[in-house]
Amino acid sequence: MILNCLYFKMAAKHVFFDCMFLVQQFFITSGDVRNDLYVVLDRAIFDRGGKTAGKNVEVTVCVIDRSNMRKMPCICLGDGEKPVEEYKSVVYRHTNQPRWNEIIKLMIPIDKFNDTHIRFEFRHCSGNRANNMRKLFGMSFVKLMKGDGTTLHDGPHELYVYTCTDHNRFENPSAYLVLPFSTTDTANKSINAQNNSNYPRSPREFFHVETTICSTKLTQNVNLLDLLRWKKNTNNVVDTLRRLSKVGGQDIVRILQDVLDTLFSILDDNPEKYADLVFKGLIYIIGVLRDSRFKSFTTVLDTYIERHFSGALAHKYLLSYLQRVTENIQMNHDYASSAFSSFHFLFKFCIRSRILYEQTTGGKGDGRFVSDVRSLFSSIKDFMKRDEDYVRKAQSTLLENCYIVFIELQKLLSPLDVSTLMMETIESVPQSSGLTGVKLKCLSQAIKGKLFTDSSSRSYILPLSLGILSSLIKGEQELRICLSIVGDILASYKHLTLTEYESNEIQLIVNALIGILLNTLLHIQKDQTVGPNAPGSPSIVSLCTSCFICLLKLMKEGHYEMLISTMAHDLEKLCGFLLRLFCVFEHLVTMVIFPKDWMVMKMALNIVILSSTQYFCQPLHTYLIDAVQNEPHSKDSQSIYETPHDEGVQSRIISHCIEVWNRFFLFASCFLTQPCLQLETFTVEKRSKIQDKYGDLREPMAFHAVSMWDKLGSTKAEFKSKTSLFLGVTLVPGSGLRKAVLPIISDIMDCEFQSKGNFSQLEDDLSDKLDQFVVQERKGDNNYRDLFESVLMQQSKGKDWEEKGVHLIGKIAQLLERLIDYRNVVSINNEDKRFMKISCIYNLMNFLYQDRSKRDTWARHIYRLHELHLRKDEHTEAAFTLLELAKTYNWSDNLIPEDSYGRFPQQKERERKEILYNKILVHLDKGQVWECGIPLCKELADLYENKLYNYKKLSTILKTQADFFTKILDVKRLPPIYFLVEFFGKSFPAIKRNKCFIFRGNPCDKVANILQSLQADFPNAQPLSFKADDSIKNGQAQYISVRQVNVTASENSRFKGHNVPHEITLFYQGNEVNEFFYDRPFQKGVEDKSMPMKSMWLDRITLKTTFRLPGVLKWAEVTQIIKGEKISPLKIAVETMKKTSAELELLNYNAKTYGVVEPLTMKLSGVVQAQVSGGITVYRDIFLTESYAEENPDDDDIIQELKNLIEDQFRILSECIIVHSRLIDDTLRPLHDEFKRQLLELKRSIQHDTSSPGPLPERKESLNRLGIKNEDRSNKSKSVFHTPETQALRNMARRTSTPVIPMREPNTRLIPKSYKRGPVSPRKNSDPGLMISQDALSGIGTSDSSSTSSSSIPHTRDSGSSSSLDINNSTFYRSSIISNVSNRSSSDGDTFPSIPPPLPKRGGSRPNSGTGSTSSGSRSDSPIPETDPPAVPPRKVNEAPPPLPRKTSSSNLSRRSGEMPVITRETLPTTHENPVPSRPVDSGIYSGSETSLKDIGEIQITVPSSEEFNGLLSVQIPVGGTAEPEVPPKRTPPPVPSRPKRTPDHSQ
Repeated sequence: MILNCLYFKMAAKHVFFDCMFLVQQFFITSGDVRNDLYVVLDRAIFDRGGKTAGKNVEVTVCVIDRSNMRKMPCICLGDGEKPVEEYKSVVYRHTNQPRWNEIIKLMIPIDKFNDTHIRFEFRHCSGNRANNMRKLFGMSFVKLMKGDGTTLHDGPHELYVYTCTDHNRFENPSAYLVLPFSTTDTANKSINAQNNSNYPRSPREFFHVETTICSTKLTQNVNLLDLLRWKKNTNNVVDTLRRLSKVGGQDIVRILQDVLDTLFSILDDNPEKYADLVFKGLIYIIGVLRDSRFKSFTTVLDTYIERHFSGALAHKYLLSYLQRVTENIQMNHDYASSAFSSFHFLFKFCIRSRILYEQTTGGKGDGRFVSDVRSLFSSIKDFMKRDEDYVRKAQSTLLENCYIVFIELQKLLSPLDVSTLMMETIESVPQSSGLTGVKLKCLSQAIKGKLFTDSSSRSYILPLSLGILSSLIKGEQELRICLSIVGDILASYKHLTLTEYESNEIQLIVNALIGILLNTLLHIQKDQTVGPNAPGSPSIVSLCTSCFICLLKLMKEGHYEMLISTMAHDLEKLCGFLLRLFCVFEHLVTMVIFPKDWMVMKMALNIVILSSTQYFCQPLHTYLIDAVQNEPHSKDSQSIYETPHDEGVQSRIISHCIEVWNRFFLFASCFLTQPCLQLETFTVEKRSKIQDKYGDLREPMAFHAVSMWDKLGSTKAEFKSKTSLFLGVTLVPGSGLRKAVLPIISDIMDCEFQSKGNFSQLEDDLSDKLDQFVVQERKGDNNYRDLFESVLMQQSKGKDWEEKGVHLIGKIAQLLERLIDYRNVVSINNEDKRFMKISCIYNLMNFLYQDRSKRDTWARHIYRLHELHLRKDEHTEAAFTLLELAKTYNWSDNLIPEDSYGRFPQQKERERKEILYNKILVHLDKGQVWECGIPLCKELADLYENKLYNYKKLSTILKTQADFFTKILDVKRLPPIYFLVEFFGKSFPAIKRNKCFIFRGNPCDKVANILQSLQADFPNAQPLSFKADDSIKNGQAQYISVRQVNVTASENSRFKGHNVPHEITLFYQGNEVNEFFYDRPFQKGVEDKSMPMKSMWLDRITLKTTFRLPGVLKWAEVTQIIKGEKISPLKIAVETMKKTSAELELLNYNAKTYGVVEPLTMKLSGVVQAQVSGGITVYRDIFLTESYAEENPDDDDIIQELKNLIEDQFRILSECIIVHSRLIDDTLRPLHDEFKRQLLELKRSIQHDTSSPGPLPERKESLNRLGIKNEDRSNKSKSVFHTPETQALRNMARRTSTPVIPMREPNTRLIPKSYKRGPVSPRKNSDPGLMISQDALSGIGTSDSSSTSSSSIPHTRDSGSSSSLDINNSTFYRSSIISNVSNRSSSDGDTFPSIPPPLPKRGGSRPNSGTGSTSSGSRSDSPIPETDPPAVPPRKVNEAPPPLPRKTSSSNLSRRSGEMPVITRETLPTTHENPVPSRPVDSGIYSGSETSLKDIGEIQITVPSSEEFNGLLSVQIPVGGTAEPEVPPKRTPPPVPSRPKRTPDHSQ
């Protein structure tokens, strides 16, 4: 705590002494009488005196008056407190070197200061609080006055400590005052005086204090003290005055008043002897006050001059000495500069002295003062005319202080006399002296002062000032100061009553400055120099603008008429002036002169310009209209000006007049379109305030421009090139303004037709400017489009060009609509509204493509569309976009100019087309559309080989072409997926409202992806899951319907009769197409629950688009919808067989070519072991029967075709089995043998029993033994057991990363007789005959609500996640190529029946916890449960099942009799050798190699008791607790992808 206290006290000490000088400086004012002494108790050093502990020292401070030996009550403890006699310091415990840093203030009267000293008493305070004793042990003192009469100097003092006790009563201070108080006082004392037995001094003890005196009467300087006491020693006055320059400024300012009184007293005593020294002393003192430290004391000096100065005769001597210094400056340059720096203060002394003199004499002066002043200024003028370098500094100093002199002179001289002296002095400064800035500052001060407000002095100052300013502004010298002075001159008239006299002065200013200001504004606006004082700097431009506007505001009607009349006799001069004027007006309303938020200044500027325009436009139709119309002048006009007879001069005048008119219309357009007048862009509050105060300034200017246009009469054709100006004006918001200006467009159309007979050039101009105004400047709206069309249509009625004009107006209106739509979305910088951006650009391109003259504008949109495609890596569409541009060029050598966007320089036409082709080939390569690039390669090859003979480029392009051919055969490409997108709702933009499009998606896109991308453009749109009616189409809500469609691939005539590889034909089945279809299933007739496919029909809807895909866009609008084609079940079967056979052939080819056997294995499993839908057996049971042939005699050809397809499929299957046998390893051999056996049985069943429908006898018998009826089999579930082929399937699935369901052996008995099951919900789309695509099923729920209610077929779980493999899709092979990476529907039994459906979701199940893939050859013992019943009657069942590959733990069975335990993912034992990290999966859909776990749940199945069940298994299951079951090891969950893989321990 003590340390903290010390710290703060030390800080306070430093702050005090830092501020002490400021206290002296600012708180000593003239007339104050202060005598304060500040004492700081700093520190002390005391002797320990043989004691172990230090003293507890307290310091008592008191001021002793020697005359009465008493303590003086002069110690101030704080502001407002009563002075006390003693001050006691703080006590620090046990320290012999205390540091107090305490400050006290002593207010000692001046008369007592000489006999006063300060005594410091030191006492030791007892540590015992009870007695509180203080024992005196020492004393120090300090005297306040020295022997020479000066006060104690400021600063630190080291005081002696004298030993004393309480017995020393200090009754006689003289006893110790003879002793020295410090080391500085020792030399003044005798040795006897220093030896005093009453007060012995301890040589090792000292006390340190610091003092600072703040006094207006006392001084610490001897020289200053001698000056104040000059009367005591008159012989040394000269020496004393000379030593004044050695006194510090701090000492002078303390007693400034006394020093000045002393100097003027000396001057009055003997002016002849002391005048020169007093003059120099005054110069020195004034120079001290110019120091920045004492700048504030200039007010003290001013106060002294006004109130305390009493030298009535000083002016005589001071004026003479000033004149002498001016005339003899070459003798002492520095002295003269110092004198001129003090010139204004010296002159104040002179003026005050003269006033005192006149007061003393009663106004009867001798009259010499005026002559002395004139003589002085005559010398000053002569001095200012000198051109020597050494006088520059003195001249500058004198001019800087001269204006204060003129202010003081007004107290004795008339304003006219003072202004005369001032202007003569200013004009005496030559232009080449380099003192122009100083001279202008003096002039500026004069303009701002009282002299300019007086009419008599202003009449003398104004003409001379205008002459000086005009010459300087014209030469662009000191523009900032000159313009400021002009502004001050103009501003002064605001405060004057404008009489005729002042009006004449304004006319004088107008004639002198308006032309110069115009030229200056034009020049400085073009100046590009950098710097704050550069002519083109914003501050100078603002100053010049303010002066010009202020001058216009002062002008009245008479001033305008007088100004124009002075130029009326010279048309060239008048045209030049008006041309410059309108140029300046244009720059003022377009340039950023004032800050953005200076709305008041901008509106004031516009009001002045608007009012001035009304006067300056009168000469246009008064003097210049005849010249424009090239008509002879009337007699009245002859009296105004004379017509020049020279034809060259006459043509020049006409061109100048036309240029003036053009500049006026340009200015009017800029005025109307300036941002600060567009009130619609402001907030409601700001807009209302502007309208209330200023109104809408656009309307009067617009009507004025229209009236001037109408006055042109027959000469309007000269200004038809100003279409863009008037078009921009029509885009200004405001129906009244637009209706007033739009007829000008009609007049321009009339002039265009009269001169050319068509509107081709006008159409180009309108199109280009509208693109700039609407898109780039974001002007115009739908209301403007309607008004544009209606007004111009009305204006065109009855005209010769009405028919062509109506066509042009309609075309421009359509362009406006497209530009506005494009503008509304293209300004968005992010990826939002991308769909609308591309659509609007494409529509605009199509509109502009009709007119080849707009190639530049059309090309700009081509580039924009190309960039938008590249942002999403849509290289195919980007290539087709550039191809549209490349088609517009030929292989010629014609030079084409550089495009307006800097993408291509000036070059030959073939060079630009070649560059575009190379870019297109790069994009086509990235988009894997090599077939489209081959024709371009051939075209370039022909160019290089037969025209340019550039074999180097030829070799390069041939290599590229060869590379494309190679990639077509070697690179596996995924076919695109197409979607039908429909937009319903009136709130959609017109280009999308109630229209449908075909979208070309990526190979793995789904409905949800397309819908999400569209909702980014339309966030309020909702997905539509039912058929749209009129209420939806005409409502305000937005709906989007998305469904997958199939491609109707057109056969390529080149491939007919040729054995073309699949890789070549594959491309044309999903590309270069414009016809699509989708199916909607419905039930016809009575539905057969056992065979729903028998009555399942398809309603096929065909769609045709505007252009083929891929193309410029990723979508194409549907132009034709063909409905009504009904597909019978038999045709469905035929199409399915064709598709399946084609898939088998493709997979067989890929297996033979690339050795990829996994997809073939999966397909064989789905065809040969068709369990979900039954496959060929269902077609046999439904269509290959006598009853069906009798009921449908017209289908004989189709039935025969189906038989042929079945026979052909058997052939293909046989070939696939052979290839499969060669490529598989030993792990798949059991499964392959099963394929062979089942295929053989299938052939036999088809050949021997093609007419018996329904289940086979073996199947019926097995079902009867189990107590399950045939008609209820669709509601039963099945159980999957371990067989060798199921294990092989699992291993194969892990290698292919595709989920595979294990197949049961056909002759395996499934469930014993006593097996009982509870009711299980039927699986969706599990009917045996339902062999249609998932998209067709989704159509029931999304497109046809009527079929939804009547159909008994369950809906799919998610129409947005429907199967990408459709029965009628010519691109069906996609899923096989990518190893079934796309999603498959469980209803397609003929394609992949071995894939299990998604299981019901179970709460708390872990993602992917039940599915895992291992490497080839690994085992997995976890059975995959299935909840669906057999989709077809089971094949022949053996009596006993084959043994399982491993023991089945009884822990998986429920201990409740007759029930199967709850099967979850945790109870499925699985052994993983190489766990695969889990991946996110789609909800309820098989995506890639992962099985969705969203629908995994608990499945409860009733099973027989363990004794009965043991007979079915090769491994005995113990009953109850007779034996401890073997618990399989827990399955290790797949590791997180970011962590290192772990290999589970199989040692158990």
